[in-house]
Amino acid sequence: MPNDQYTFADPTQQYSDIETTAQSQPGAGLDANLKQNADLGEESYRGTGRLTGRKALITGADSGIGAAVAIAFAREGADVALSYLPEEEEDAQK
Repeated sequence: MPNDQYTFADPTQQYSDIETTAQSQPGAGLDANLKQNADLGEESYRGTGRLTGRKALITGADSGIGAAVAIAFAREGADVALSYLPEEEEDAQK
C-alpha cells in the first residue's frame, strides 16, 4: 500500500481489516424541534450588496444550510426564490 499522497490507493482496500457493525441513524428532523435555535445569520450577517441585481433559486431553503444561504443571498441584494418540501413548512415559516 502506498504511503504518500500522490500514489493512488483503492479506498475499498485501504482499511479492509477493520471490523464494522451495523448502525442506524434517525432521519432528518425539523429545526423547529431544536431546543436552541440554529444561527442562520438572521441577526449576525450583514450584506454588502455583492449580489444586487442577481436572481437566485435556493432549494432546501426551509432550514439549515439552505436557509442560511437564502438569508445571505437576500442580504447581499439578490432576488431570492425559495423551494422546500411540504413537510418542512413549519421550518420554512420561521
